[in-house]
This record gives sequence, structure tokens and C-alpha cells, in this order.
Amino acid sequence: MERSSATLLETPSGDGQPDAVTTAAVGARAQTAGMPRPGGLHGEDAIWQETNCYMDLWIELLYGWGLDPRAALAFTVTQDFEGDHFTFFKYPQADLEQLYGTVVQEMAIYDTLEAHIAGQVDRGHAVLVEVDSFYLPDTRATAYRRSHVKTTIAIDRIDTAAQRLCYYHSLGYYTAGGEDYRGLLRLDPALRDNGDILFPYVECAKRIRPPLQGRALANAVAGQMRRHLGRRPLRNPVSRWRDEFHDQVGNVLARGDAYFHHYGFNLPRQLGANFEMLHHCLTWLGEHGYRVPAPVIGAATAIASESKVLQFRLARAVARRRHDPCTACLDMLESAYDRAIDGLLMSFGSTDLADA
Repeated sequence: MERSSATLLETPSGDGQPDAVTTAAVGARAQTAGMPRPGGLHGEDAIWQETNCYMDLWIELLYGWGLDPRAALAFTVTQDFEGDHFTFFKYPQADLEQLYGTVVQEMAIYDTLEAHIAGQVDRGHAVLVEVDSFYLPDTRATAYRRSHVKTTIAIDRIDTAAQRLCYYHSLGYYTAGGEDYRGLLRLDPALRDNGDILFPYVECAKRIRPPLQGRALANAVAGQMRRHLGRRPLRNPVSRWRDEFHDQVGNVLARGDAYFHHYGFNLPRQLGANFEMLHHCLTWLGEHGYRVPAPVIGAATAIASESKVLQFRLARAVARRRHDPCTACLDMLESAYDRAIDGLLMSFGSTDLADA
């Protein structure tokens, strides 16, 4: 049975020349191998090395294009408690366009996925497509050939003759071919001819102009921070979570380990990873002429680290079948949130939504 291996690739070289992986024109390529990754968002010393599939993909894609993904993270101040999860945070399309000259558009899918993807890659674009992790070799430790889990990848190279493609996903850049290629693009008859399977959601990322640089970039990021602060939650989202925490933990204990992993991903992990991203944005602003007080950056970092402590405590509670109110964790998270947002308002102000 032909399958591809989970090969972690060097990011493509940027020479724009076809190679053994692609016969379609590649267009503008990614960074050269060994180019610095400023901020190290997916570094081994990260508190939350992974955030969510869409954010992680974009972080790697921006690094691949030779851009600094930290600049566009001001939107993280808008995260809220949504009742059953913390906001599943992702780069706003308007911010990507303003800072990096990149337009993200939904694609109309009416032919085969393979034909649409090859056509857009031939134009130098990256294609973001929802796929089944069952066919993603880089998920070998979790879903690969085990379970059907939706995720998003960004494809920037494809060879339709050899049935191989290269894609960004999670923390890296990989290749898939053979049976995996056919499964991802629904070319096998069982998938192709099944009328009950809907087309996936697909986006095209097009770089239409050069990214901002220097002072223009820094000022634009500061402007985005002011605008997003104007969209911040009206009430501390940790306080709102706290109102429901006791009942939610009871539900987690009743439903066991499998449900805990879903709860942990969508609440403490999304909260903590979001504010670790805010920490990176504030560090970037400090590197580019905007002084951000150290206690404000420290408060964002405290939310990231304390969210992980809370997740560990919940895991222990599930293992022991014993309720844990996590009072100290929630106290620290609440106060750190107020310090972070209040400090940012003092440093940057906010733009009223009516004036945005």
C-alpha cells in the first residue's frame, strides 16, 4: 500500500524554479533555508508551543514568506469568554492585508480540489483547505490512519503528475503523496463519487503588494492595537468564566478524560496561547520604538503560564475524580488580565468603534 511519510521539509528556497516536488509554476517562494524566525513563536521554550490549527498554520506560512508573524497579533486583546469556549483566535483578514499586503478570499469550488489548488498555486498563491487528518502524515502521533479529524493546511506546491504536494500545518512544513495525496484531495473513487460528502471550505492567500516595513509598519501595528482595544470585552472574560467554572468542571468530571481534552483545548489552552501571542506582539512593539511597560508584558505572560497550571490542575482533578475550584489560578488570571488591558489602554489608548 503506497503511503507518504511525514517528512519535515526545509522551507522552500525562494528561487521560483520547478523541482522534484512540483511541476506547476511555484510563483513567489518562501524564505531561504536557515533564515531567522524572529520571536520563535513555535520555539521549544514557548509556554504553549501549539495554539490552534489555523493560527499555527498562519504563523508558519508567514515565517515561510520571510515575514514576522508577531506584528499582526494585536487582535489578541479582543478575546472573550464565549460561554462554552474562549474565542478561537485567528489573524483578522483586514490586519493581514494592511501589514503584509496579503488578501485572503474564499474560493469557489466546483471542479476537483486538485484542479483548483493546482491552478492557484500556478499563480503563486497559497491555498488553505480543510482536510481530514486521517490522511496527514505529520499527525502520525494522533489522527493519521486512526481517526477522522478536520484541520486546515496551506498548500503552496503541488505536482499533479507525481501526486505529491507540500503543505504548512501545525509547527512545520511537510510533504504528502500517494494514497495520502489522493485522500486529502478526494481523488479515490470512494470519496470522489460520494455525493453525501460536501465540498470543504477553501481559501486563497494572495500577496498583492509588498508588506509594510520600518516606521510605517510599526505605526500601523500601533494603530491596530488602538483599534482592537476599542473592541475589547466589556467585562473581564476570566470573571465571566469563573461564574460558570464550578458547573463546567463538574461536567468535565462526569464525562471523563476524553471530554477533558476537548475542554482543555478550547478553554485554558486558547486563553493561555492567546495571551502568549499578545506577549509576543508587545515585545515586537518594544523592538520597534513603542515602549510597553514591563509589567504589562509580564501580565500577558502570567496569563499564558497560569492557564497551563490550571489545565494541569484540571487533569489531576479528572484523574482523582475530585473537584478542584482552582481558586488561586482564577484569582491570578483575573488580576493579570486587568493589569494587561489597563496598562495597554494607558500606553496606547483605544479607538472607539464608531470612529474606526
